[in-house]
Amino acid sequence: MASSVVSGRQLEKWEKEREDANRTEIPMPKAARDSFNSMQPNFNALAKFEKKLDRFTQRMEDKDSGVKTEAIVNVMSSTAGAGSGDFHTYRGFRKKENARIADFEAARKEDEARRAWEAEQAEREADVLAKRSKKAAKRARQKEKERERQQAEKRARGEASAAAGGAAAGEEGAGGGGGEAPAAAGSS
Repeated sequence: MASSVVSGRQLEKWEKEREDANRTEIPMPKAARDSFNSMQPNFNALAKFEKKLDRFTQRMEDKDSGVKTEAIVNVMSSTAGAGSGDFHTYRGFRKKENARIADFEAARKEDEARRAWEAEQAEREADVLAKRSKKAAKRARQKEKERERQQAEKRARGEASAAAGGAAAGEEGAGGGGGEAPAAAGSS
C-alpha cells in the first residue's frame, strides 16, 4: 500500500529543485564573487613566464651555437717503437679525427653560406623597401599636385563665372549691354 506521506527531506529536496530551476544566476560565495579576476590579466605571472621563456631560449641557443669538441688524445703515433698492432689503432684514431675536423669545416662553411645568404636577403629587402617608399612618396606628390591643379581649375572657373556673372549684372543694371547689341545690328 502506497503512502501519501512524504518525508521532510524529500519535500526540502523538491523545494530546492524548484528554486534551482527558477534561478537565473549560479550561486557563488561572496568571497569568490569579489575575488573573481579571470578577466583581469596577471602581469606579474606573465612577466615571470616571459623571463623563464627567455632563459630557456637563451640556453637552447647557447647549446646550439656552442661547438662541441671532443679532444682525442693520441698517445701513439706512427713512430717506431709502437707495437705492430698499434699502427692500426693509430690509423683508426687519425681517420676519426680527420672526419671530425672535416665535419666541423663543412658546418662552418654551411653556416657562413647561410649568414651570407641572410645578409643578402636583408639587403634585397632593404632595397625593395627603399624603392617602395620612394614610389609611395612619388605617388603622394603626384596626388598632391593633381589636387592642387584641380583646386586651381575650380578657383579659375569660380572666378570666371563670378566675373561673367558680375559683368552681366553690371551691364544689365547700367543698360550699357543693351546698347551694344543694337549698334552692332545697325552697323551691319
